Amino acid sequence: MFSARRRLPAAAFVLAPGSALVLALVLALVLVASPARAADPAQGERLARRWCAECHVVAPDQTRARADAPSFAAISAGRRVPQIEAFLRQDHPQMPDMSLSRSEIADLIAWMQSLAPPLDPAKPPPQKDDVTPSRGG
Repeated sequence: MFSARRRLPAAAFVLAPGSALVLALVLALVLVASPARAADPAQGERLARRWCAECHVVAPDQTRARADAPSFAAISAGRRVPQIEAFLRQDHPQMPDMSLSRSEIADLIAWMQSLAPPLDPAKPPPQKDDVTPSRGG
């Protein structure tokens, strides 16, 4: 016996009425969305001078900082980017609560990296900061 039922193409079962429009809008948003912004070392320097310079040496021209706070050059030379990111995302009792955004963290790290040569994977990381800022007035 032959059935009088007509077979519909498989695509007819995939999209419900109106869902094609929703799918098209979502796809358009994904394609039009702006790409991630590159880290900006100059913006990182501005952030570092505003938030970090009271304790850390954040720039080569800085003459005052706390002796027990590592310089940005030493931080960058002794740690990899994921370590610095993780540190900056956590609360620390000795540091102000800055609530940095991801882009601000990326900018700060870009500035730190501009101050020190890249970490050599063959060398062990330094154990402490050997850079002590001068205490000029």
